[in-house]
Amino acid sequence: MKRIPKIPIIIGAIFTIALMIVIGSTIVLKKTELVNKQTQLKGKFKDRFDATFVGSETCKKCHERTYLEWRTSLHSRMIRDVKLEPLANIGDFQSPSDVRTFTKEGVAYVLGSQWKQQYLKKEGDDLIVLPAQYNVFTGEWKAYLPDKPDKRLWFKECAGCHATGVYPDKKTFVETGVACEACHGPGSNHVEAIPGFEIPTVIQASRLTPALAAQICGSCHTGGHDKSGKYAYPVEYQIYKGEANIRLFFDEATVHSDPDLFWPSGESRHSNQQYLDWKKSEHAKVGVTCITCHDVHRSSSALQAVGEVPNPLVIIRSKTRMFGDPLCKSCHSTVQYRSVHRIHTFGSCVRCHMPRVAKIGEAGDAHSHTFRFMFPQATFKAGGLDKQPNACNACHHHKDTPVETLAGFLEAAKKNDMPKPFTVHQRH
Repeated sequence: MKRIPKIPIIIGAIFTIALMIVIGSTIVLKKTELVNKQTQLKGKFKDRFDATFVGSETCKKCHERTYLEWRTSLHSRMIRDVKLEPLANIGDFQSPSDVRTFTKEGVAYVLGSQWKQQYLKKEGDDLIVLPAQYNVFTGEWKAYLPDKPDKRLWFKECAGCHATGVYPDKKTFVETGVACEACHGPGSNHVEAIPGFEIPTVIQASRLTPALAAQICGSCHTGGHDKSGKYAYPVEYQIYKGEANIRLFFDEATVHSDPDLFWPSGESRHSNQQYLDWKKSEHAKVGVTCITCHDVHRSSSALQAVGEVPNPLVIIRSKTRMFGDPLCKSCHSTVQYRSVHRIHTFGSCVRCHMPRVAKIGEAGDAHSHTFRFMFPQATFKAGGLDKQPNACNACHHHKDTPVETLAGFLEAAKKNDMPKPFTVHQRH
C-alpha cells in the first residue's frame, strides 16, 4: 500500500485556509465599506424647502463636467471682482471720453463682457453702477443714466440678476455671476439628500411644466418690480423657483404700465425682456420654452464636439442648440414655399421672425422674441422707423427702402398665392 505524500496535502490545506481567510476578509471589508457608505449617505432631506445656498464649488464635487462648462459661460462671468480677475476689465480706459468720469483704479466690479461692460464702485456696503458703459462692438463709451443716481443703485436695480444668493436688505450675496443655484435653487438640501431623494431636493427645468420652466429664465429676462416696489427683480422668488408662480412675487412690465419699454406693436425695445416677448408668442401657447432652443450649460466648443454646429468656426453667442435656420427648421418644415416665403427662400427665419429691434449695447443689437413678423404697414401707421421698426427694413437696401414700397411687395406676394373665391370658379 502506497503512502500518500504529506507535502501536497499540507500545501492544499494551507491554500484552502488562505482562500478562506481572503474570502472572509473581503466579506468583512465589504460590509464595513457598505456600512461606512450608508453612514456617509444617510442624508436628511426629501424636498428642497428651507434650503440654503452652498455655492457652485460644492456643486462641482458631483457635477464636475457641467460645472466646467458653466464656468466658461457668459452666465458665470456676468459680474466679476477685478481684484481677483484684473483682466476681466476690458474697457478702453486709455482712449479719451467726454462721458467717462471715473478711472480704471476706481472700479471694484465689472458687469458684462459680450455686448457692453458696465462698472461698479463700492460705497460702504453698497455698490453703485458708474455713469458710463463701454460698448464692446463699437469700442465707444456711452453715458449710462448720469442724471439718475437712484437707477444706478446695484442692490436695488440689478443685483438679483447678476449675482447668486442676493440679500439686498443686508447688501450681501453668496456668489458673483449667475451660478448653479441661481437657476436650480438653494442646494443645501440636495447636498444632504436622503439616498433616492436627490431629484426632489433641487430644481430641474426639464421636469417642470413649460410655464414654470420659462419663469426661471424669466425671473431675470424680464422687466418690472417686485411686489414691494423697492427692487427691479423678484427678490423672494429666488428661493421658490420651480414651485411658485412668479406673478405672486413680481409685477411684470406691460405696454400699458411701461410704454417706454415697448414698441407700439408690443415687441420689447430694451434688453433682457425676452420673457415678456415670449409670453406673447405662439411658442408659449404650445410649450416651446427657452430651453427648447437654448442650452445654458454647454459652450460652442461642446456643441461642436457632438456635431451640432455646422461650421466649427462659428461661435454661437446666444447658446442656441443649433445655429440659425437649422434650429428653426428642426420643427418648422414645409413642402412648398408660399406667399412671402416664396421670395425669401434664400433668406433667414431669424432675420424675419426675430428682427433686431431691441437694445443691449447699441440700438438694434438684440432680437425680438415674440417670433411674430413685424409688418412694414405698422411702421407706416406709426409714422416712421424711429417710432416703429419692421422686419423688412432690417435688411432691405441698408434700411433705406421706402416703407410704402416694402408694404406693396409684401401684399403682392401674399395675393399671388391667395386662392380665388368659390364664386369665381363657378364662372364660365
